[in-house]
Amino acid sequence: MSVAGLFLVLGLVACGDKEGDSGPPAHDGGAGDGGATVTVSAFCESISPDPATVTDFYEDNPTYTDEPDDILPTATPGEMGMDGRRLDAAAEKLGGLPITWSFLVLRHGSIVAEHYFNGADATASNNVHSASKSILGALTGVAIDEGVLSGLDQPVAELLPDLFAGLGADKQSITVEHLLTMTSGLRWVEDETEYELQDSDDWLAAYLAQPLDHAPGTWFEYSTGSTHLLGAALAAAAGVSYCDYAHDHLLNSLSIEAEHWGRDPQGWFSAGFNVYLTPRELARFGQAMLDGGVWDGEQVVPADWVDASFQHHQDAGLEYGYGYLWWLWEPLEMTIPIAWGYGGQLVYVVPDYDIVMVVTTNTSDYDPSDFDAGDILMGYVIDAVTD
Repeated sequence: MSVAGLFLVLGLVACGDKEGDSGPPAHDGGAGDGGATVTVSAFCESISPDPATVTDFYEDNPTYTDEPDDILPTATPGEMGMDGRRLDAAAEKLGGLPITWSFLVLRHGSIVAEHYFNGADATASNNVHSASKSILGALTGVAIDEGVLSGLDQPVAELLPDLFAGLGADKQSITVEHLLTMTSGLRWVEDETEYELQDSDDWLAAYLAQPLDHAPGTWFEYSTGSTHLLGAALAAAAGVSYCDYAHDHLLNSLSIEAEHWGRDPQGWFSAGFNVYLTPRELARFGQAMLDGGVWDGEQVVPADWVDASFQHHQDAGLEYGYGYLWWLWEPLEMTIPIAWGYGGQLVYVVPDYDIVMVVTTNTSDYDPSDFDAGDILMGYVIDAVTD
C-alpha cells in the first residue's frame, strides 16, 4: 500500500488476483537460511503452504473457518455509555457496501456492536493483510524485552549474516528500528516491487539487492519488504519460525490461533502479510494494546513498548504519522493508532474514549483499494459516546 494510496476509499473493482497490503506466503524455516538455524513446529507447518509450491508474493485470499468463541464479554451500548442507535446507523452504512464483511465495536473491554455482512460470520478467518504488521511490531517489543533481540539499534546483518554477506557497510548498518519505522532506505514501491521479488530465486536477497536510495533512518517509505526482513531476523534470533514465535509469545496468550500463514519459496513465514485471523481475534489484539499490553491480567506486551509504538516516529504523509508498525491518525487533537491492512482490514485503537473498532472487507472478490473507515469511527462510533 503506497502512502499516496492510503487516503480513502471506495474504488470497487471485481478482481481475481489481489494486489496490496496482504502478502504472499512467507517463511521462517530451514536450517542455514540467511546464516541461521530455524525450526518449524508441526502446527505452523500444517497451516502454511509447502515453500516449493509458492510462486506469488500475494495469495488469492481464500476464507478459512475458525471455531466460534465467546472470549470477549458483551454488553449493551447503554451499559457502556453509548447510543445504540448511532452504532446501528454505522452498521447500516457499512452493510450497504458490497465489500464489507464485519464491524465490531468494543468499549471498556466489552463488545457493544457486532455485525457481519455479505455472507460473512464470526467464524470466517480471512487475510488481514498489513494489519498483521502491527502484530509484528508488538512481537518485536516482546523479543527485545525477552533478550531475543538486543535492542532497537541491533543491525539486522548480525542476525542474518549469510544474507548480508558481501553487501556494503551502508546496508549492513540497517537496524531493527529502521525496519520498524519503514526507514531502511532501500528502494521500494509498494504493490510493484513485490512482483519483482516474486520473480527472483530468493525474495529477501532480492529485497536487499534493491538500491539504497537514502541513508538508513533518514527517509520513510512504506515497505512490505522491510517487515518480511524483520520477521526473518526475529525468527533467526529466536531459532524458531516467525509463526511459532508469534503464537508462543503473544497470540496464544490472546487465545488467537491463525488458520493460515503464508511463506515464501525459501520457507520464511510472511511477516506483515498473508496472515488469516477472525475479526474477534483482531479485536482482542486491539483491546490488549489499548490496555497497555495487558490481557486477562497478564502483561503480554511490555507497557513501555506499547507507549513507544503509539508515539510519532515518522511523518507518513497526508494526515498520518507512523509509530512502530502502526499508522497514527490525529483528528481533533487525539492520537488514534491504526493497524491497517490492504482493502480495509482495520483495527482502530482510541485511548481517549476506551474504544476499539474493527472493520474487515472482502478482498477475495473485490479490489477495494485502501478503504478507510475513519468517517464511521468519527461520525458514528465516537459520536455515539454519551458519557
